[in-house]
Amino acid sequence: MSVIDLKSTKIAFLSNIAILALKTVASISTGSTAVFVEFLRSFGDLINSGLAFTGNRIAFGKEESFDPFGKKMYIYVFGFAIGLLALGSIAVIGFIESLHAFLHPSRIENTQLGLLLMFVSMAIDLSVAFLAARDSSRFVYERGYKNPLLSYIIAENIYDVVGEGIAMASLALANRFAYVDGISSLVLNVLLVAYLVKMIAENINVLVYRSAPSHVIARAVKIALSNPAVRDVNSVKTLVLEPNRYAIFMDVELDPSLSMEDVDQVIEDIKNDIARHLNSFVYIHIEPRKPDKDLDTHKKILRLLSKRR
Repeated sequence: MSVIDLKSTKIAFLSNIAILALKTVASISTGSTAVFVEFLRSFGDLINSGLAFTGNRIAFGKEESFDPFGKKMYIYVFGFAIGLLALGSIAVIGFIESLHAFLHPSRIENTQLGLLLMFVSMAIDLSVAFLAARDSSRFVYERGYKNPLLSYIIAENIYDVVGEGIAMASLALANRFAYVDGISSLVLNVLLVAYLVKMIAENINVLVYRSAPSHVIARAVKIALSNPAVRDVNSVKTLVLEPNRYAIFMDVELDPSLSMEDVDQVIEDIKNDIARHLNSFVYIHIEPRKPDKDLDTHKKILRLLSKRR
């Protein structure tokens, strides 16, 4: 499978360096806590975009034959690291500073300069969000699922634009309404935490090797049982490799009168049938077993799966 050149991950990293510099100047010159929270988040964005670029390079680099599942798990590892890093540090610092600004409001300086710098930052973020959305659309078209690191970049930059808009409104109103700066910065942090919790949860679903949906597993079991040489299904295990892409490991009891060549052919037939009817299974392993006394194991498996739906 060809490697997709994701320019937006590199551009996001470089643009975050420029935006961080702009917000550093804006924060120091204005003294606004809302702008300082934006500076903190842009510092986190810089780290996050670096991780996104590195994660994509590893995940979609050259694969070796001893990587049967590929390296796609790296995008979820890096995605989880991004969310946890920002949630555990940047958001906490932002809440502390926001609360202090709310309880002890201070005068905002150099409002016009701050507004100009935030406007330039907003324009850069909008451009990066557009490029990332274009890359994401190409990725979905070629791979059939979303890249979570590109989703991070899109959501991050959209959130940036919203945050920068709130910070600009805060700059414009802070000297007329003393508590606007503190309230605005608290709102920014609430939005940030909600976004991070959602993204972390999505990555955890893959990292913990969540199983495939019950109805998909049940269909795979029934497909295996439709082969006349299969007496029973002893066990079936699945795990998520990528969004809507699963691995399946199944133990089946076969007719003991089959020759070794016949057994190999039956296993190949089962794999082909599952792959043909359930293309979400990209890795299929069938282990043959001799029949035991209990020929109704598959019924117990199907009952259990029906209860999980």
